[in-house]
Amino acid sequence: MPLVHTENITEECRLMVWELTESVEVLHEMLPAAADMVEFSGISHPQKRREWLAGRVLLGQIVSEMGETFKGTWKDAHGKPHLVESSCFISITHTFDYVAAVIHPSSPIGIDMEKMDAKLQRTARKYLNETEMVESDNTLSMLGTYWCAKEALYKLNGRNKVSFKNDISIDPFDGKTTVLKGTLRDSGQKVRADLHLRWFGTYCLVVAEVS
Repeated sequence: MPLVHTENITEECRLMVWELTESVEVLHEMLPAAADMVEFSGISHPQKRREWLAGRVLLGQIVSEMGETFKGTWKDAHGKPHLVESSCFISITHTFDYVAAVIHPSSPIGIDMEKMDAKLQRTARKYLNETEMVESDNTLSMLGTYWCAKEALYKLNGRNKVSFKNDISIDPFDGKTTVLKGTLRDSGQKVRADLHLRWFGTYCLVVAEVS
């Protein structure tokens, strides 16, 4: 499980990206003792089980870097993960080839990582408003950036029943931008966020942090 990228996105926001190469058996051996195996037992898909294990291994690593002890995770009513007995905020994302996690000591954050795929073009109207559709020009890299940015902001907010198309908007950006701006509206409240963009080959990664 080689570490391919580690970075302080901002002074307090830490990012780790690992390439997922291990089998389920190897990941089991690496798993922190505090991991919630009850949740794991409810996952049946082989790849999802592998991703879950890798995610908890990575969380153990990133929490340790913050000088804390990993005591497991729990999920709130909206499915947002939290650390047991810790005030730090976390977010995690899985793909077939990578797992990535981000941690912040005092502010909610969100992360998403996706491989570029033609399905983003087929489904674009489901997650982009009309302005974003025009701005994207149906370009796969632009569509992927929009999707990851909105997913990261959605995970930062941590509440269900938010429409990617109607409730989350991304400010116009160009292909050279590394920090986007986005807005999420939920129940009369507005969340404004910086969206830090990184590329790993054909994989797009975005970390959302409250502005």
